[in-house]
Parts: sequence; C-alpha cells; structure tokens
Amino acid sequence: MRYGENSLLNPRSQRIEKSFQKLETLRLINGGYLASPNPGKADGTGRYNVFWLRDIMYATYANEYLGNMEHMLKSFELIMTIMLKHRELICAAIRKLPEKWALHARYHPSTLEEISPDWGHHQLDVIGFFLYKTGDLIQKGHNVLQTDEQRELIKDLIQYLFNYRWETYPDFGMWEEGPEVHSSSLGAVLAGLTMWFDAGHYKYKYAHDRDLADVVPVSERYFDTGPQKIKELLPRESQSRECDLAQLSLIWPYNIVDDEMKLTILNNVETKLLREHGVIRYEGDNYFNSDKKNPKGNEAEWPLGLAWLAIVHNKLAEWGKDNLEQSLVHLKKSKEYLLKIDSLMIDGCIPELYSRGKPNENRPLAWAHSFHIIALQSFINTLEWVRKKHNIELNEDLEPVNSVNS
Repeated sequence: MRYGENSLLNPRSQRIEKSFQKLETLRLINGGYLASPNPGKADGTGRYNVFWLRDIMYATYANEYLGNMEHMLKSFELIMTIMLKHRELICAAIRKLPEKWALHARYHPSTLEEISPDWGHHQLDVIGFFLYKTGDLIQKGHNVLQTDEQRELIKDLIQYLFNYRWETYPDFGMWEEGPEVHSSSLGAVLAGLTMWFDAGHYKYKYAHDRDLADVVPVSERYFDTGPQKIKELLPRESQSRECDLAQLSLIWPYNIVDDEMKLTILNNVETKLLREHGVIRYEGDNYFNSDKKNPKGNEAEWPLGLAWLAIVHNKLAEWGKDNLEQSLVHLKKSKEYLLKIDSLMIDGCIPELYSRGKPNENRPLAWAHSFHIIALQSFINTLEWVRKKHNIELNEDLEPVNSVNS
C-alpha cells in the first residue's frame, strides 16, 4: 500500500530527518550534546547550554536507532572521560560515604569541569543507565571499553553503588529533586547490575550472548535486597509521589518490571499525568509551575513525555506482536502521540515544556528530539514487523485492509 508523503506510515517521511537536524545542532565535536542552546541569564542562572551526563546518554541514543554508531560510541567515550577526570570523587566515596555526593550531574562543555556544587547531584539513575547501556553495547559487539582504566571505572561504579547501599539510600532522581528513594532510580541501577551480572534477563535482546562477567565480574550479593525493595515501593515512584514520568524508564529502556507492572505504570502516567501540551513530571511539580501557590493543576507539561509514551506503546506492540489486536491498539496510541508532537513544535524545535499554554525558552531540547526520533523509528520498525508477522496491509487508520497475498 502506498502512503502519503507526510504519512507517519511512510518510512520515507521527512519527520525523522528534520528532528535529527535539530538534534545535530546540539552535538559538539567531543561527542557531547548541549541540553539546549539557551545561555541563561547574565548571572548564569537558567543556563542550559552545558552538559548533563543523563542528557548526553539519552540524546545520543537516537544515533543507535539510525545506525550512527560512531556518534553514539563517541558520546559514551566522552561520558567515561568525564567520569575518569573526576574519578577521585568516586574512589573517595568507595572508601567513605561523602556528606553530600560524589559524582556531579552537569559539566562545562569544553573544560569538563563541574558546574554548580549546590545541586541534587547524587542521581543513581545516571550510573544505572551508564552501566546498562555500556553492557548493552558490548553485547551488541561494540568495543566500548578499550583501556584498563575504563574497565576499572566499571568496577569502581559498581562498588560505589554497593557502598552507597543503593537500594535504601535516597537519591535526587531523574529530576534532581529530593532526596528520596525513587523506584525509577532503583530500576535503573537494577537494570545496570542485571546487565553486567548476566543472569539471563536480557538474553532475548542479543543474537550472540556474551558473558560480561568475563569483562567485569558482578557478585550476586549486589542483588540481596534491591529487587525486593523496588517491589515494595512500586507502583509508587517514592513516598511523596504516587506516580512519575520517570517511571516509564522501567518499561523503556530497561524492561525491568513484569508485564502487569508495565501496564500499571503506563495507565498511571496516561490517566494522572497526561495533559494537553505533554506530560507533567508528577503532580504538584514546581518547576516552571504557572501558580506555585496552587501547584496542583498548574504543572509544566513536557512534550518529551508524549515521545516517551509513544516509544513505550511501540515496545508493547513489538513484545506482543503475536496478538494482532493488541499490537494495533498500542500502535494507534503511538501514532496519536506522534501527531500531537507535530502540533507542539516551534519552528521544528521541541521545547522542554509548556507552562500556561506557552513554550519555555529551552528549545530545542536535546533528549526530547532523541526520544522523538526513537519514537518515530521504532513506530516504523514495529509496524513493519507486525505487518509481516500477520501478512496484512494497513490503512492510514491502522486498520487491516487485506492480506498481502490477497
């Protein structure tokens, strides 16, 4: 079946290329991504044209979906360079827990020095994601760890997590607020350790499984209480938050919760956090809140959340592609969110958020464009898998037309 030039069902649609062009404006020669081009105010407040470790790793993720592995590997090499530059902080924390934190969240884009010591820097999800993705890349055959120093860094980070009692020690989470124990942070660390422990949980992803214990061994003692702690906390994000946008990470990229919990998290986000211009991070969020005296109902709305929901629906459609009806339900929701993002772009840029119906100045936002690209590409990929699996053609409304051979 032929689809229109601007159809989401057309794999040659220009949406991915246009979004990628915006993402590329934020990539620097050293492999890092500025969070946003916004330079902030004269006093330095509100500055976004810097490096966040999390943002870089999520921003470069789109490159894997597009086959630009050289870009992605360079980004992870930069992350290791930053961590090694400040390795003494990690090693000091292994010896004795610091009063505040060890690894900082954001850095100068050229000097790679820490920015802003007064910050919620202890973010377990950053370390968990780094461990998860480096292991994933190695399993896929990429030479991520090229030096003994880089291999030692993995060991240091795992020991750092163990000394920090990651399953019980509060952190500042994905949104750099707290400290609290966050289920999204626990899930990130559990995914990272599970990837390296190589207990078989992620073997479905790889054509040729490699035992990462040959690279860096991980003791089973690291799993003594963590899995139970996250089960006790879920489906809540934390003691103070019933649900949170960050919990979508437990479905994608980590796939670290069971099918029932996936649907519970998804339902919570869609029924409690979804808004007209995106997804609020959590109820009562004060960041860019339009009425801080009455924060509930006036939270900032993130278009990034729509892309994340689209990815999750794509993944659920992919994992359940034997069930045509359910796969199409998920793909239709993904399409709905992707079309909504089209209407929220400003000159082709996805803003960080909308407050009182207006976009803020942080645009384009790097990881929002990366998620957008991943959502579009995974939608196309899953659509093709489902079509071939069930030998059908689909119309623009994703309704079966006929079998391919009829």
